[in-house]
Amino acid sequence: MFKSILVPIDGSDTSLVAVDYAIELSRSFDSEITGISIIDTKKLAGPFMRDLGTSIGGMVPYGDFQQNVRKFLEDTCRAALDELEGKCGSATIPCTRTIKEGVVSKEIVESAKRCDMISMGMAGEHAYLRDAFLGSNLESVARQTHKPVLVTPEKFKKITKILVAYDASSFSTKALIAGANIAQQMNLPLTVITVSDDKKSGEDILSQADENLKDRNITYDKVLKGDEVVSAILDVCKEGSYDLLVIGAYGHSKIRELILGNITVQLMRKVTCPVLLCR
Repeated sequence: MFKSILVPIDGSDTSLVAVDYAIELSRSFDSEITGISIIDTKKLAGPFMRDLGTSIGGMVPYGDFQQNVRKFLEDTCRAALDELEGKCGSATIPCTRTIKEGVVSKEIVESAKRCDMISMGMAGEHAYLRDAFLGSNLESVARQTHKPVLVTPEKFKKITKILVAYDASSFSTKALIAGANIAQQMNLPLTVITVSDDKKSGEDILSQADENLKDRNITYDKVLKGDEVVSAILDVCKEGSYDLLVIGAYGHSKIRELILGNITVQLMRKVTCPVLLCR
């Protein structure tokens, strides 16, 4: 299922955690990791450079300032990829590496077309701003790509239990199948949660989950919650000590909002495990 995993890396601690999670999945799926580091054109020709030039009278600062910035960014990319390559080498996981130049989110989405999954840190080099907003590149990639996106937390923890949020929508069904594939491949237990204020409706949804999982050689259980969706998922995650949450990026109920707007921010601020977004 995940034969090729793309890992965008910028040298930040959170992007290195994304490498660790990619390596763990690669061990079970016999995957190859593709490391990509991107020279952000916004840092070469964007408002920052224009404003800097204007601040000293419209001159190109220090003559070759832009060239020095480019060299610094290239060196940073190479150093980040060296770290990725070192981690993969220590784990005996095959990897390839590449440096791209462009708009970060667009380059990630384009490169992901040749891969089966993306593993990304929560907020990259700006993780210290996590309480203010999610990483803009992460949100842009999640909206544009049709590949699963593994959003990794600040610290790595081995995956031992999986929780899937399911509402019977097409995207949550993809999430359920992805979670089941991981559980089966890694021989892990799986829990399916649905959030509904109507008990009968919730039980019907969980019955559809049974139908989707009937041919799977996995151990799973089901949870029906009637609370507010974010609180319900967070509570179950915490109480059950789950190490991976799998959700459909878009759905047809309250879970639909998990990748749109305030509910996403609430969930990502508080959840401590990686989240696999499926479309």
